[in-house]
Amino acid sequence: MKRLVTLVSVCSLAFGSGCASFHETFGNATPIVCAVIGGGLGAVGGGIASNWHHGEDDRDNLREAAAIGGGVGAVAGALLCALTAPEEAKNPPTVRATANPDSGAPPLTVDFRCVGTSDAGIKGYAWDFGDGSTSTEQNPRHVYSGPGNYNATCSVTDNNNQVGSASAPVSVGAAAAPPTTKRSIVLRGINFDFDKANIKPEAEPVLDAAVEVLKENPDVKVRVSGHTDGVGAEAYNQGLSERRAKSVRDYLIAHGIDGSRLTAVGYGKSQPVADNKTKDGRAQNRRVALDVE
Repeated sequence: MKRLVTLVSVCSLAFGSGCASFHETFGNATPIVCAVIGGGLGAVGGGIASNWHHGEDDRDNLREAAAIGGGVGAVAGALLCALTAPEEAKNPPTVRATANPDSGAPPLTVDFRCVGTSDAGIKGYAWDFGDGSTSTEQNPRHVYSGPGNYNATCSVTDNNNQVGSASAPVSVGAAAAPPTTKRSIVLRGINFDFDKANIKPEAEPVLDAAVEVLKENPDVKVRVSGHTDGVGAEAYNQGLSERRAKSVRDYLIAHGIDGSRLTAVGYGKSQPVADNKTKDGRAQNRRVALDVE
């Protein structure tokens, strides 16, 4: 009996070395094929072992040994088939991640969505927002407080502990700078006597205030515009308005304002701000204004 078991085992092991290739050929039918072939080899081995044991051709012993060998061989073939079967591949989950919106200025609030698909079922979700923050919600909401390009990653774990992931890029730009507005400098009280271009003492405090404003805004350039009332010839008034503009420009330069920031222009009597038919109106028109360029 020992010879029988030994021979059948040797045959089965020799057969088992080829079982791996059977799986590629027969697929799901491989266990049956292995059992049949293993049984056949076992029966042959049992017959040979019976002749070794008895030394004569005894049909009853031969049939008994073949039956035992066939049974042992079939079981051994099936077991070897199971042991050599390739492990079923476990694919990681398929993952899709999105961000809405995916760009904007900080603070930027983003709604994230993550969908994981796996035949084994989904165990859990994990988000890494790329700025040091995380979440275990499937569809979290996150606020990015600073500018930068972030890669938010969603990792999905299925019930086989296989992990799949997908990313949703988010671009957070610097907050838009408020539009720069140039400060208007309105001069009131820079008026002149009739047919004069000299600055009156009462106008100096107004010009001193303009000097301070210009010093507070070093990037501002100013057009110094001179004007006259409607009395007199046009050509004469044009020259007078230019002299008035120059006198104010010279005052500003003398009090510390860079001359490259100041342009003197005369407009004559072409731009009145009051009625030239009245004394008060004509006084208002004899003026100099600072126009921010």
